[in-house]
Amino acid sequence: MAKDRPVFHCRACGSTHPRWLGRCPDCGAWDALEQGTPGEAPPVRAVRLADVEEVPDVARLRTGMPELDRVLGGGLVPGSVVLIGGEPGIGKSTLLLQAGGAIASRTSALYVTSEESLGQVRSRAGRLGVADGSLFVLADTNLARVVEQIRTTKAKVVV
Repeated sequence: MAKDRPVFHCRACGSTHPRWLGRCPDCGAWDALEQGTPGEAPPVRAVRLADVEEVPDVARLRTGMPELDRVLGGGLVPGSVVLIGGEPGIGKSTLLLQAGGAIASRTSALYVTSEESLGQVRSRAGRLGVADGSLFVLADTNLARVVEQIRTTKAKVVV
């Protein structure tokens, strides 16, 4: 039976490392790593809101859809992930294809689908008027291949 190797959690930021280090490489805190076991949740603690350092506003990427930008607080934050959810058939894919097309007119964008064929995406894009050729599309469920295509297309936005 294989012995579980210990892991080390940073008290300051919660990151996990395979061995003890004097300084956390993620947040830079000194002597903050505590030994734990694999699968164990890292230690966390609540802090007063007033003690949390303010983050400066960052430039947001506008989607080109004013109402979506409003809901997103002014557009997409670089490096963020936005989850769109809802009942089947209410227009999530349509909304995101429109947003992808609008974004692709200003920067590189990749639309990834795991439920539709490229032909179905092309047909809907034509109906929506976003089939101008600047949006990359991919139909795949394999994450490694999706990441490869993000790199290949140099997409700044992935939908």
